[in-house]
Amino acid sequence: MAARPLFLVPMAPLLVLVLLSRVPLAAPASFLEPLEDLFPKSGTANATTTSAPAPPANASSSSQQQQQEKALDDAAREWGRANGVVSPTNFTGSYKGMARDFVNAHNVVRARYGVPPLTWDKKVARHARRWATAIRRNCKLQHSGNKYGESIFLSQKTWNATAKDAVAFWCTEEAIYDKVTGNCTGGKPFADCGHFAILVSKGYQRVGCARVECVHGGVFVSCNYAA
Repeated sequence: MAARPLFLVPMAPLLVLVLLSRVPLAAPASFLEPLEDLFPKSGTANATTTSAPAPPANASSSSQQQQQEKALDDAAREWGRANGVVSPTNFTGSYKGMARDFVNAHNVVRARYGVPPLTWDKKVARHARRWATAIRRNCKLQHSGNKYGESIFLSQKTWNATAKDAVAFWCTEEAIYDKVTGNCTGGKPFADCGHFAILVSKGYQRVGCARVECVHGGVFVSCNYAA
């Protein structure tokens, strides 16, 4: 009698078994889906399929972000038409010379306190931009809780507030700022003069800011500070 073959399992299912044996028990379903493309589905054993190369992972993320920002722009335009408000930046949030305005407005005040000037930092500005963009839909005075020092500003109704307006608002806290201690006067909490304290702090040498126009009116500004 002829000896039976040792293996009767078709090679394709065996390969699937081997591949799956290496998948962690907690692997998400999306991890397994690409395996379906290794083998033709039932009824299409002789079919030949050709798929286009997958785009880079960051391409999809960038496209999705652009779509989200466009949706916010469209919603803001609708609100603007209903309320007679026009964006001076076409909803980009940035205008020519804005970074220079932020730096100069800070440094004029810092010079009065004998503090070295700040320089603009693109990396810090990108961090500020991400937070400002994230909060743009329902703008509110909320800190990001990031690793940098941070001051925030929120205007109301129109989209006309500028970098200088934000810094000027933080400077209103100077009246209760104690230069000697770096704290607020009269035992007031640091939150009452904290924006100005950060603005003139010797501990920071770099600044990066972002400005966005809120969907339902107003301008949100975030400035981040780093050593």
